[in-house]
Amino acid sequence: MGERAVTGLRGVVVETLLITPSGALSPGLLSAAAVAVGVGLGLQGGLAVALGHMLFELPYVALLVAWAGRLERLLRRAERPLAAVTAAVAAYFSYGLFTASIDLLKGGEASLGASPDSSPLSVSGAVAAGVLFTGLNPYFLAWWVTIGLPLVRGAARYGFKGFAAMYTSHVWMDYAWLSLLAVFGSAVTSASKSYGLLLLILGVVLVVFAADVALRAFTGRRILPF
Repeated sequence: MGERAVTGLRGVVVETLLITPSGALSPGLLSAAAVAVGVGLGLQGGLAVALGHMLFELPYVALLVAWAGRLERLLRRAERPLAAVTAAVAAYFSYGLFTASIDLLKGGEASLGASPDSSPLSVSGAVAAGVLFTGLNPYFLAWWVTIGLPLVRGAARYGFKGFAAMYTSHVWMDYAWLSLLAVFGSAVTSASKSYGLLLLILGVVLVVFAADVALRAFTGRRILPF
């Protein structure tokens, strides 16, 4: 790879580091889910949510390189159905948090349901939350075909090395941010009423975020200012 290409790759990396925080660090369902699973799973929960996020994001970004125009038109048509499904998934995730919080506030232990492996507070549930709250979020999808699209196109000029440099410069922020949120959640003692109160608050936060997504898609109005 020549000196010119190396310089170009450095530019792609710098641009990615500057633009990525506008998406990776923005509040949303994924952030709230990381805090929620972190309460019970700690750092492991944040890494699981980040893994689920990447499992959807990586192939999606790769497809954007070849099919950017088609995906942009598709997203405009699918915004309302995606918003409705997002709200439904958030309601299920919130139900698990509300159930656990009620048990704890009554002085018992958190009940994660009949199948702990599929609970939102399990590792597999955390990975699933990462996948679902990424793939069903129309604003995440739109970010990559608007703000993030120049990064993909710029990296594509340098082939696989360019794409790899861009994506690794981006995705580490997702892992760092979601892990940090999960560690914050783990600071709450899992066998206390404060744990139950935090789960209750996070359940409400998820409902509000989901309602905001649906309201924006169907009415153009918003609940949240960001």
